[in-house]
Amino acid sequence: MSDELWILRSANTMFDIEWRGRRVALKAGNGKYICTKRNGQIAAVTDTVGEDEEFVLKLINRPILVLHGDHGFVCYHRNSNLLDANRSTYDVFQIIFNDGAYQIKGLTGKFWYVASNGTVCSDGERSEDFFFEFRESSRVAIKGKNGKYLRGDQAGTLRADAETLHRATLWEY
Repeated sequence: MSDELWILRSANTMFDIEWRGRRVALKAGNGKYICTKRNGQIAAVTDTVGEDEEFVLKLINRPILVLHGDHGFVCYHRNSNLLDANRSTYDVFQIIFNDGAYQIKGLTGKFWYVASNGTVCSDGERSEDFFFEFRESSRVAIKGKNGKYLRGDQAGTLRADAETLHRATLWEY
């Protein structure tokens, strides 16, 4: 499983989704990519992905975010700017869509960001892009600007340090 490309396959889906950072490509059952034609139509006719075959997925009607992972809910840490991922209660965060990415803001008006050591902090003055990859029904993988997936570690700290997808990187939202 590549960090750059992962395909969601299911017997009940009509298309495979290829995650490409801020964009996605859709592959039809005939093995061809969906593209937009100059007249506005879409068709499954190309073998490779270019600008016409990339689309933006946007989560609509969902301005707030609550995350639940393997160890519990994501919440503010009581005594620091870190986020816990093992709590029995949740905190609510705001999401702001920006050209295929999301910024995550807390109730204090401060933004999430990935620190140099991979921990996810909640006291940013400036917004930072996170990339949502909708992988399963009601589960999302979130990739930080460092190109790594968010996961809750055994101690409960939220980190952007997972190179590949696995159970700990999928969040109920």
